Amino acid sequence: MDNKFDRLNKRINALESSIVNLVTATAPWLAPLAPASMTYYHMRDFLNFEPWLSFALALLVEVLGFGTVSTALQFWAHNRKNVAKYKKAPMGVIIFTFSFYLILILLTNVVIDIANAFGSENQLQWALITVRALLTLQTIPGALIVAVRTSHRELIKSVRRSQSQAGSQTQDPKDSETFRKLPKDWRALRPTLNETDIRNLADLTPESVRELSLRHEVTTRTVENWRAYAIQELKGVNDDRR
Repeated sequence: MDNKFDRLNKRINALESSIVNLVTATAPWLAPLAPASMTYYHMRDFLNFEPWLSFALALLVEVLGFGTVSTALQFWAHNRKNVAKYKKAPMGVIIFTFSFYLILILLTNVVIDIANAFGSENQLQWALITVRALLTLQTIPGALIVAVRTSHRELIKSVRRSQSQAGSQTQDPKDSETFRKLPKDWRALRPTLNETDIRNLADLTPESVRELSLRHEVTTRTVENWRAYAIQELKGVNDDRR
C-alpha cells in the first residue's frame, strides 16, 4: 500500500506530465509570433493599413504557415501508406506552395526593414510598392492550399470506395449466416439450407471450394460432396418440374 509520500509523488508526476503536454501542444503556435508581429507593424506603420487589416494579415502569416506544414506532413504520411502512384498526394505542389509562401514572408518583412535602415526615401517608397505586390501574391499559396486539400479529400474518398468495392468483390457471397458454422455431414447440414444456399453450393467453383474449406476448417472433399449433393438435388427438382 502506498504511503502519503508515494501518493504525493504520483500526483506531482501526473501534474508534471499534464504541464508538459500543455506546453508541447501550445508552444508551436507561438513560433510564428515574430514574423506575424513584424507583418502587423509593417502593414500598420509603413503601408498605413487599418489595424484590423494589419491584424488579419499577421494572422494569415501564422495560419497559412501552419496549414502548409500540417498539410505537407499529412500528405507525407498518406504517401507512406499508399504505394500506388494514383493514390499518392501531390507533395510537389505542397513543397512549392510552402517555398513560395516562405519567400513571400521573408521578402515582405525584410524589404521594408532594409529600405528603412539603409535606403533613401525614394528606395523606401519602392520597397513599399514591392511589398504591396508581394501581398497580392499571397493569394496564390492560399488558393493552392485550399485546392490541394480539397483534392486530397476527394482522393481519400476515392481510395476508400475502391477498397470497399474490392472488399465486397473478394468476399464470398456464399459465406452467408447459414454457412458460418457448418456441420460436416450433409444430412445434418441440409435442414439448415434454403433454396438460395443450395444454388450457391451448386455453383461453387474449384477456387471457392478451397476458400470455403479453409474458412470453415473442413476438407475440400467435404465441400465437394456438399456441392455434388446440391447439384443432384437441383437436378431432381428440375426433373420434377418437367
